Amino acid sequence: MTIMKNQDRSLCVILPNKLQLNLIVGIKDRGQDVFNQLSELLGIRELHLFGLSVFRDNQPLFLDLEQKLSMYLPKSWRKNILKEKVVLYLKVQYFVENSQLILNDDALKLYYADVKDRVLSSQCYEHEGLYFQLAAYALQVELGDYKQGNTPYFQLQEFLPLWVIHRRGKDYIIKHTPALQEEITGVSSRKATQLFIQNAFTLSDVPVTIYTLLEGKREQRHNVSLGLARTGLQIFEMLNGGQEFRYDLAWSSIHLITFQGRKFETRADGLQGGKLVFYSVSVLHAKHLLQHISNSHRLHLNTNHTAVQLKATNDTYREMYITDQVDMNLDDSDDELPPMKFVLANVQNQPSGAVSVPNSQDCGNCLKGYAGSDVTQNSNGFEMSVDEPKEMLVGGLEDVMRLVELVEGVSVDDTDPFLTACGFEMKTYYNLL
Repeated sequence: MTIMKNQDRSLCVILPNKLQLNLIVGIKDRGQDVFNQLSELLGIRELHLFGLSVFRDNQPLFLDLEQKLSMYLPKSWRKNILKEKVVLYLKVQYFVENSQLILNDDALKLYYADVKDRVLSSQCYEHEGLYFQLAAYALQVELGDYKQGNTPYFQLQEFLPLWVIHRRGKDYIIKHTPALQEEITGVSSRKATQLFIQNAFTLSDVPVTIYTLLEGKREQRHNVSLGLARTGLQIFEMLNGGQEFRYDLAWSSIHLITFQGRKFETRADGLQGGKLVFYSVSVLHAKHLLQHISNSHRLHLNTNHTAVQLKATNDTYREMYITDQVDMNLDDSDDELPPMKFVLANVQNQPSGAVSVPNSQDCGNCLKGYAGSDVTQNSNGFEMSVDEPKEMLVGGLEDVMRLVELVEGVSVDDTDPFLTACGFEMKTYYNLL
């Protein structure tokens, strides 16, 4: 039994796999202190792609690990008179370019659990067949190879979105899913996990974090949604009770993102008038939104070169596999579900080398260091603009070198070849001035 001191407080952290951990923290603890305790309890050091989320101003907000918990939690928690349990959520905060970039098995499992939850609430109706493929990968992850005569062998709502179940019906799903899973017999749990994440990220509403904003300063209702995705920013407007897509801003098209007080401004190519102006619910919310955008883009740039090389290598194996083993004149199935063999790409023969991004403690400071070293305040508020990087923020360099050598088939000594290659990618780096 833990004995609490006067300055101790309790809170609960819910993991992506729905497990709950009860923690005792100090009243003056920072977010990083909670993160460190959580990392120790789980025995996972590589939690750098995750963040601690809390509901603030009626919407989720990732904690700034450098700031005190008390900034995000009710005053009654600080005074120790709060009757309700304070709940934080460990969630994926950064979306990787390639799932092979996650080395640690336990971290990969948590990442998978979060992504799977996103898939179950996904609504990309035009990609129905992909949800069946994802269900097959998930079944391989959680149950192993399919065994004949073991039907039904899973709860439908735990592997497919409800709209797919309602549209196709139980009998249809039970008939087709086993055949899809049989096609990946022998694929390891780790490889199936990587395939699940990688394919899930092709659904537009999965690798994205949604923030709600206001179109006007005096608006009372949230009428704009900003989606922070791997590829950039997505803007939606609430119309007639639903979301209507307005803009998809790739990272390369964005010139400047600033906020002053609650005013949030984005300048980018393709915008009417050249800019968008919205308002956040609070200054704190706007500042953390800007920081999350900056960190996500920097991670994208730091990993983009290696991810591209991995994709090229995997595509080569896919082409060889299809050419050698698949009849290209095969007619599409009547049920419009693409055969798994066209997307599997001989996964047992793919290279498994990867790089942790960032890696361990050194690389963990890569994301953490953005706030301290790059975010400064001036008379106009906070600003994020395009400029060349002042330094490379690539961690886990030994792992990066090992992966480059594996993927590119060349011997790499020291750091020059990789820095040269990545330096080209980094020229559109965003700096916070």
